[in-house]
Amino acid sequence: MTKMSFFRYAGFILFFGLCIILLSGNVNASAAENDFKLNVSDVSIIKDGSYRLKVYNLGPEQSVIYRSGNSAVAMVSRTGKVTGLSFGETVITATVIEEGAAIAALQCNVTIGPAAVSIKLTKANLVLKEGKKQLLTTVVYPMNTVESPMFYSKDPEIAKVSSVGRIRAVAAGSTQVYALLENQQYAVCNVTVLNEEDYEKYRSGMSVEEILAENGDETEDEQQDPDESNTDEDSSNGDPSSAVNDNTETKAVDQVTENNTAVNE
Repeated sequence: MTKMSFFRYAGFILFFGLCIILLSGNVNASAAENDFKLNVSDVSIIKDGSYRLKVYNLGPEQSVIYRSGNSAVAMVSRTGKVTGLSFGETVITATVIEEGAAIAALQCNVTIGPAAVSIKLTKANLVLKEGKKQLLTTVVYPMNTVESPMFYSKDPEIAKVSSVGRIRAVAAGSTQVYALLENQQYAVCNVTVLNEEDYEKYRSGMSVEEILAENGDETEDEQQDPDESNTDEDSSNGDPSSAVNDNTETKAVDQVTENNTAVNE
């Protein structure tokens, strides 16, 4: 084989190799475009409550038809809004249509159960060191409810809280974390975050009040009216009536309600 023939042969191999790579890329891209997904595969809804399903990665020429496996348990609208009608379980099927033909079928398991009536926290007061995390434990009645509480931190610069109630201590200070139900019942956890030095004092047996007083953080109101702290402690037990005249508490509950009004949309 001459040198010229060798280079010509190598050029053909390189050309075909590039074609294969490009074609492979197009196939993968096309597959990704048709990778239809539902926003959830399982969802729990309270009776008379609703949740909106959505299919991702739809093309401009594609549409979705939703169907309930048991319309007596849950109905679904043309736009994917599922409404709970009675206690039980069913499956919602989302069929993707293109040019009049079904090209994919996705399913979501739906459970319809009772709404929560009341809520309590196992801890009304929590002391954390900066940077540490703690999961709040809630007790929700009835025990077979499918409703999950919503969580809200009054001051996320001191302590943040996740959607499942995991508190993360951000900076030294005091704040409140709320666990709220849709019926406006709520429980409050008073969270105190200490720096490493103060936290070691707390672990050694020094009370939070003594630490705050030592640091000059005790307010004049706390010194003059010790009964006021008892009122706050009572409100942390989840009795909304005890905080009805407290504008700060009311605003916090209103805020968490406003932030979560579209949680199921």
